[in-house]
Amino acid sequence: MTIVIKSKRLIDGTGRPPIEGGILLIEDDRIVQVGRPEQVTIPAEAEVIDCSDQTLLPGLIDSHTHLVLKLSKEDPEVKTPSVSSQMQEDTVRMALRASMEVRKDLKSGVTTMRALGDPEGIDFRIRDAIEAGDIPGPRLLVAGRALRPSHGWGVEGVPPADGVDQIRAAVRQNIAMGADVVKIFVTNFRQGMSDEAYMRADLTRVPIYTKEEIEAAVDEAHRVGVKIAAHALGGPGLRDALEAGVDSIEHANLMEEQDIEIFLKTGAWLSDPNMVVIFDEIGLENLTWWRFPEWQRKVNFARENTRALIPKAIKAGVKFALGVDPCHGFLWKEAKYTVELGIPEMDVLLAITKNGAELCGVEDKVGTLEPGKLADVISVKGNPLDDIKCLHNIGLVMKGGKRYDQLL
Repeated sequence: MTIVIKSKRLIDGTGRPPIEGGILLIEDDRIVQVGRPEQVTIPAEAEVIDCSDQTLLPGLIDSHTHLVLKLSKEDPEVKTPSVSSQMQEDTVRMALRASMEVRKDLKSGVTTMRALGDPEGIDFRIRDAIEAGDIPGPRLLVAGRALRPSHGWGVEGVPPADGVDQIRAAVRQNIAMGADVVKIFVTNFRQGMSDEAYMRADLTRVPIYTKEEIEAAVDEAHRVGVKIAAHALGGPGLRDALEAGVDSIEHANLMEEQDIEIFLKTGAWLSDPNMVVIFDEIGLENLTWWRFPEWQRKVNFARENTRALIPKAIKAGVKFALGVDPCHGFLWKEAKYTVELGIPEMDVLLAITKNGAELCGVEDKVGTLEPGKLADVISVKGNPLDDIKCLHNIGLVMKGGKRYDQLL
């Protein structure tokens, strides 16, 4: 099937200037031609999709989420249940919530997404259901079991991995089950199972794995060509993970200036600096933990540190991508807050297209509008290079040549 999409402007995700009046020619699930009207021959039998009042973009890429988690403010009178309580619900309820959240993600223009740890193998099942066409959702790369020690903050219901031998076994088991990426927690320890214990464990620089343990996880993943992501807010755990060779540091909201040089030396990515979670009203203030004064103090410190250090790292050349964590459907807000920290709109667009694809290892398939790539295409009303918030105004949503905006 041949499809032609007309636009007011086309931003191809490579970093090149927009193509005014740009046209896409698609055959089945692939992009065949991209160019100005005089450069593209439209076959007589082609289906024409008229987005001539809109901007075309590559499908957005979310570098970090959890399918079963939800953090929103649909009812301002109801506080979001804690992460730990959401992770301990029965499997059916978590799976149903995940199926609704991925639908929300796709509707928001996200066509590829990396899920970094969900309980009960739900991420594998949701990924496979999407690929089979049973439910709509973004193309998923999943981690399966997130690695954490016994005293580590992480996914409930998942056995801990303590010591080098258990870590190696856990990585191998994940890969055997079909994991696309390995996830390891290297900061945040807990003392107890209460909400207060979890609150005290979060937003700290306390390391929970030794460097030797992190190196074992990296070695097992990289030996078979699988990337590894490390949840690391800051401190020695973050530096150990970078020096051990992880592919991405997730969040880094408590990073220090000395860490920037290590990022640049190792070439690791900075993924999901938690802009929505840190700065937005649907974020940390909406958790039940907000009742603890210590939590409020920690959040305020994390906000100021993020505001000071994350832009400095990006401007120094640290590679970055953006994700929503539990804030499904809000990648546009993640982009908005990043621009508000002084990062140019084009750089932010690349973070959620080309950069996201490179981080996830799928740059040969998605992330840009170029011949040979999968036809993952969205349209927005407005020009995101003038106002990044127009990413909220999604029109067309196409994944692999199939249109979804009319179905969601």
